[in-house]
Amino acid sequence: MRRLLFWFALLLGIILWSNPSFARSWAKVPGGAPEANDSAIYGVEVLSDTDVWAVGSVAGQPLTEHWDGALWTAVHTPRLEFGGLFHGVAARSANDIWAVGQREGLGQVQTLVEHWTGNRWVVVTTPNVGTYDQLTGVAVLSRDDAWAVGYSISPTVRYILMHWDGATWSLVNGPAVNAGALSAIKAFGPVDIWAVGTEGFAGNTPTTLTLHWDGTAWIRIPSPNIEMQNYLSGIDGMTPDDIWAVGRSTTSTLAMHWDGAAWTLVPTPVIAGGQFFAVKVIGPTFVCAVGTFPGQPLSERWDGTQWRTIPVPPTDPSSILWAISARHGTVWAAGYENFSDLDELFLTLTP
Repeated sequence: MRRLLFWFALLLGIILWSNPSFARSWAKVPGGAPEANDSAIYGVEVLSDTDVWAVGSVAGQPLTEHWDGALWTAVHTPRLEFGGLFHGVAARSANDIWAVGQREGLGQVQTLVEHWTGNRWVVVTTPNVGTYDQLTGVAVLSRDDAWAVGYSISPTVRYILMHWDGATWSLVNGPAVNAGALSAIKAFGPVDIWAVGTEGFAGNTPTTLTLHWDGTAWIRIPSPNIEMQNYLSGIDGMTPDDIWAVGRSTTSTLAMHWDGAAWTLVPTPVIAGGQFFAVKVIGPTFVCAVGTFPGQPLSERWDGTQWRTIPVPPTDPSSILWAISARHGTVWAAGYENFSDLDELFLTLTP
């Protein structure tokens, strides 16, 4: 049944794509979570059109799912005593994939990292900085070079930078930031890595935060703000001089572009309460950002001149797109719908 629904959704997407009035629309695809409800997707990684991974949570436990070109199928992960969830996933190859998030404990939350070896997920020991820590993003360069970012909110708010050297995960220091939180990371190479988030995360006037790794140290790079409250949630780019970071301001979505020398704000359609959570650069004139505006998933595209809204199929109330990934023409976005029950949401787009 799920296979039939998928092919119907794909056919509908092709029809909509060929119709100029519906150009570049999303098609909804059934997920494979074992629970009908209480499932959410927070990260997705495309390796090919027949090899896609998604991570999140189901019934209070970490969730991983795999797309084989026809169906989403849940893949077993080690059961955690007090539960947990994944926020992000990144892959170097089909047998070298990292998922990061948080694990629950008695009166505390700790970092969680698991590694896919090609046939199973394995929990890998990670350090912590406080009693409520979580990892929100991960980037993989090689078997002995990966980075993860996140933040702690107890006993104080501070960001987390963590590096994998092939044997262990270890904490890495960065510049002093007041109540900083990191949400996403993008690696172009061992000496060119970006992490984005927010300074003043727990305050009334948060500002954008962009950090850059030059192979020796993490350095803060100035980034603009548009209103009283500014948050960065996602980052991506094709080249070191063509990078996008997205998030939200006090009233609407926020997008900024790096041209190799400076970050510049780029106007987006004003959608009251809109916010971006992730971005994917598919080409210089094809950048997709996803998120939410009150009660509905949000998708916009940069066409080289301006940001435009991409229509999203009807969903249940209180729906959010948390993640987007693309490779070789295959594009997936994911999140959840119906906040009261949490039902995973998958959308696909073939440019």
